[in-house]
Amino acid sequence: MIREKRFLTLLLLFALLGCIILTTGCTAGEGPGTTTPVPTPPTFQPDILDKPIINAPPGEGGPSPFLFEFDTENASGFEAVGADRPGAPTLVLRPNASATLPIIVSSGADTEIRITRTDGLPQGVQVSYAPDSFTLEAGETTRVEMRLASSEDLTVPAETAVVVWMEGAGWEVGRVFYLGEV
Repeated sequence: MIREKRFLTLLLLFALLGCIILTTGCTAGEGPGTTTPVPTPPTFQPDILDKPIINAPPGEGGPSPFLFEFDTENASGFEAVGADRPGAPTLVLRPNASATLPIIVSSGADTEIRITRTDGLPQGVQVSYAPDSFTLEAGETTRVEMRLASSEDLTVPAETAVVVWMEGAGWEVGRVFYLGEV
């Protein structure tokens, strides 16, 4: 009986000593005036911006029936077109200018598609699409002209993320590009 009590007491002392060491190690160096380093995230996260944003209809799965991408090689009217971010180009628009950004839409199924909205456009930029709705058969592609017009007093804060949204068969797909100003 005495042997069991000594063993339990010794076991309890080791447990307490372990807790004290663990607590001391976890709180060491966290006094006033010390800072804990926080890792800095990368400025460009490829898994986010180089892929489309796809919102499936409730209960649906699998691939989207259509996708689209910006055709920056055939863009016109921009002061500069930068492809430093794959899938998310930077387009520089001057004040009082008109520019065109072609969009290539491809379909994996028979789908009626329409452009639903453009989020993030800075004040002083107007956008229109030709056409703004169309029907594609499986395996077919089409070209949509995105036309941007800026006012004389255009001011774009640094680079502004703009998202173009299209909808078809209940699926919503968005793509990002950056709009900058000279």
